[in-house]
Amino acid sequence: MADTKIKCPLCLEDVAPEELRAHRERDTREMVEYTVGVIRSHHPEWTEKDASCQRCWDYYQSLPTK
Repeated sequence: MADTKIKCPLCLEDVAPEELRAHRERDTREMVEYTVGVIRSHHPEWTEKDASCQRCWDYYQSLPTK
């Protein structure tokens, strides 16, 4: 069986589908809202319904808001 990969819309790297949203379930609501806001400030076309890989999520979570 071939591994199915999906492109992260932020970094365009191929990642496993289960990686795209799992990190949101581990974070508090406040942290998710913060990270979504930071991502949107850098990628206005990105919406909360869009996915992100763990690496991008961690990166944007570590940035200060503009």
